[in-house]
Amino acid sequence: MKKSLKVLLSALFLAPMIFLASCGITQYYTITTISSSESSIGQASGGSDVAKAQGTAVTLTATELKPNTNPFICWIKNNNKIVSFDKQYALTYSAETEGNYTALFEKTELSSMRYATITDITVTDQSGTNLNGNIQIQYSYTTSSSVWHTLENTAVENGIATTDKTNLLYFGRASAQTSQSVFMFRAVLEQVSGEATTTYTVSFNDRLIDSTANQNQVTFDGNGQVTLTATVNNSQGSVITISITLSKINQAMYQAEQTNE
Repeated sequence: MKKSLKVLLSALFLAPMIFLASCGITQYYTITTISSSESSIGQASGGSDVAKAQGTAVTLTATELKPNTNPFICWIKNNNKIVSFDKQYALTYSAETEGNYTALFEKTELSSMRYATITDITVTDQSGTNLNGNIQIQYSYTTSSSVWHTLENTAVENGIATTDKTNLLYFGRASAQTSQSVFMFRAVLEQVSGEATTTYTVSFNDRLIDSTANQNQVTFDGNGQVTLTATVNNSQGSVITISITLSKINQAMYQAEQTNE
C-alpha cells in the first residue's frame, strides 16, 4: 500500500513537469526557394531543404541578371499566392511560412509566363438591376473535377467585384496523360437584395488551357488575356451574366506595389 502511494505521489509530481517539457518542444519547418524562370534571367537564394527551428530568421533574395528586359516581379508561395514584391523578403520559420517560394522574373514573351490571375469580375442582370453581394470564383483540374479550389472570394457592389490579383493559377501541373494543364471554373454568387440572400452556383462552359484551344476550350490572346462567361436565371426569371477576365501576370500589372525600385 505504501509503495503504491509513493508511485501515485511520484506520478502526480512528475505530470506537470512532463506537461511543461512537452510544451517546450521545438518545432522544425522547411522553407525552400526556386526560380520559376530559366537561370539566365534570374536567381533565387535564401531557402534550404534542411528543416530549421521555429522562429529562425531567413531572408529570401531574388537577383535579376537582366533587369532591363527580365525584371523581378514577385515572390510566390506554393505556386498559388503572391506574398511579396520585394527582392529581399525577410520572414521567420513557422507553420504559416513553411513552403516553397518562387522568385518570378518576367520573360520576354508574355505567352511564356506560367502564372495568371483574375483581373476583372463583372456581374450583370438582364433586367438592369444593380447586383450586390459576394462571389467566389473556383477552379478545378480536369483530372480531379470533384475538388474545387477558391481562386477569388470578394464582394460585389453594383455588379463589379474587385480583386487584389495575388491569387494565381499555375500552368505547370500537367499530368502524365497530357502536356498541358486544363482548368474548369465555376462561380458561387450570393446575391443580396434587401434582407434576402439568394445563392447561385453556376459553371463556366469553357475550359482554360495554356496552348492551342480545342472544343470547349479557350486560351489567352496576344495580350495574355482571356474572358469567360457564365449565365444563370434568378428567382424572377431574369438572366444573370457573370464574366471573368484572366491575365498572364507581368511587372506592369503590379507597378504600384514595386516598392523596391
